[in-house]
Amino acid sequence: MKLAPGTPLAVGLLSDEKSAPRSVGRLAMANGLAQLEWSAEVIAEGVTISPLRYPMEPGLHPARSRAFDGLHGFLSDCLPDAWGMLLLKRRLQQMGHRFEDLDAVDRLALVGTKGRGALVFQPQTFAGDVSDSIDLDLLADEARHVLLGEETELEALLARLGGGSGGARPKVHVAIGVDGSLRAGDELAVARDGNASEEWIVKFAATNDPADIGPLEEAYARMARAAHIDMAETKLIPSASGPGHFATKRFDRPAPGKRLHMVSLGGALEASPHMPSVDYDGFLKATLAITHSMADVEQAFRRMVFNVLSRNRDDHVRQHAYLMDDRGNWRLAPAFDLTFSNGPGGEHYMAVQGEGRTITREHVQKLGKGHGISEKRVTAIIDDVRSALADWPMNARENGVGVSLTTVSEGLDSVTRQFG
Repeated sequence: MKLAPGTPLAVGLLSDEKSAPRSVGRLAMANGLAQLEWSAEVIAEGVTISPLRYPMEPGLHPARSRAFDGLHGFLSDCLPDAWGMLLLKRRLQQMGHRFEDLDAVDRLALVGTKGRGALVFQPQTFAGDVSDSIDLDLLADEARHVLLGEETELEALLARLGGGSGGARPKVHVAIGVDGSLRAGDELAVARDGNASEEWIVKFAATNDPADIGPLEEAYARMARAAHIDMAETKLIPSASGPGHFATKRFDRPAPGKRLHMVSLGGALEASPHMPSVDYDGFLKATLAITHSMADVEQAFRRMVFNVLSRNRDDHVRQHAYLMDDRGNWRLAPAFDLTFSNGPGGEHYMAVQGEGRTITREHVQKLGKGHGISEKRVTAIIDDVRSALADWPMNARENGVGVSLTTVSEGLDSVTRQFG
């Protein structure tokens, strides 16, 4: 599983799965730090692969620190974390390998072409068998056993479908056909009969999640859209043994066989997602620096207001991302992972004007003013979000929220009173 000594890892940009990836550069480890050399082709094109760090210039570009196991921040986004990392470690152990013996570049070689976004890595040192038929209920039950530390018969398939996933909740990548059929979603999304299918992420409950986490997240997604927040398409997939499974269409896979390069806020700034490291002021500044769009800044601000008023305090730097199109233009990615959360110690990961728990209208207004958003627009955004959240009882009922209903209702009421 380790790359042969002296073997550099080729980094490519795979925008179209029917074509060869564009050369981005080469990567190798030296003294605990990854060394990146951009390709002459990508330098000539003037495409900015890393939106804030590592200029597109000849020569070696070492990672700025060991904070991401010695990797560059934008490259660390390609590695799985939490759930995906758990699956990968266990799968390697079953194959007789120690994950701890691999450096960060070796781990990218495990990802190969199966990561998020459009970056791919060669040689690829880990592969799995394709499974055409997907039983979500069975996979959800198997995921529960994995989280409990138990061995499962389908662990290899879970690793195949979810090994590149980010976030803490178990999830799988699937392709959904026009007839509703599900199959492995990390290959070219065209079935053997030639019919295209869409790539989706399906989430299951973690051990500390309420049983109705799927309906809860779908209710939040509907309220976010009602608040004019850009969201990918979502839906509940029925389950035979309980609440439905929450599913969201992959915004880094805009069409069958197409990919978009993606970098998280944490990857762009090289900030840790495991502790409060960036506040909302930093998020808005980064959004303007990356996208050069006040419309995106306002969309990020609207997302902040929604997170505050909906008590989504799990708003760390990997919960926000940016997408690059074929011409190298960056934009704010759609919002994702919106749900009721108490956050670390009851606070937001990302503070507003230094406040992470009792955030008021005054905090929000002051931040908006500092970023050129008029008081009138701030008021309109707050009104939009409040109007959307007022429909929580209806959305909860229509999506089958059960055990979480009282907790969320009380939490929303509490935030509304403190906000003013």
